[in-house]
Amino acid sequence: MKKNSGFLILAILSALAVSCATESSVKVKVEMSGVPAVRLDPYREIVLADFWLEKAPKDFNLNQALLGYLQDEIEHQFKGKLSSKAISWESGEMVNNKDFWRGVLADPQGRLILTGKAQFSAEVRKALLTKDRRAIDDGPFAPEKAWAERKNFVLKLGIYLIKPDSGEVLFQKDFQEAMDYENQKQTAEFAFFDLLQRFKLKFFRFLFSSEKIQERYLLSR
Repeated sequence: MKKNSGFLILAILSALAVSCATESSVKVKVEMSGVPAVRLDPYREIVLADFWLEKAPKDFNLNQALLGYLQDEIEHQFKGKLSSKAISWESGEMVNNKDFWRGVLADPQGRLILTGKAQFSAEVRKALLTKDRRAIDDGPFAPEKAWAERKNFVLKLGIYLIKPDSGEVLFQKDFQEAMDYENQKQTAEFAFFDLLQRFKLKFFRFLFSSEKIQERYLLSR
């Protein structure tokens, strides 16, 4: 009897130890600062240069719209001066031509060139109205049309930060955003600025260490 009581006491103590050591977690959202790709402190000016257009719409001037947007958004974060520079690209590979970039600005000291490559395209795609095909074929309330047309826009941007006194590419990053619209008459320009908003959130984390909402778990006993 005493032996059984001892085992019972040990079992109770073990259970209490496990319960005390059990951890619970709470998921929270916190703002985390990003890591800047290039320190902008040494630069007094950012020069926005024309992009190499690999694919552009006929509806509007892609370079003008892109550079205008970047200038408006960057000036709220950058303490230095912003300017623009018209350049003529011979090919997309010109970004690696250090001699070219060293000759772009008359006074390159303390200045940084922001340029890149851009593609913007639109196409009409077919979209299935439901994920389960059987709901269309066999369902009692199957829609008259199983497929619907969506207008799809895709924006691809390759961003380069170039040091003009050496022609060195300090930062290079490719971005891609896409959106579907039910409205078949959706204009390219409207969709372009929608996609730029998404691009800006990602790019500014690299450029200005913008804060990003991330999920973390807090452990408690």
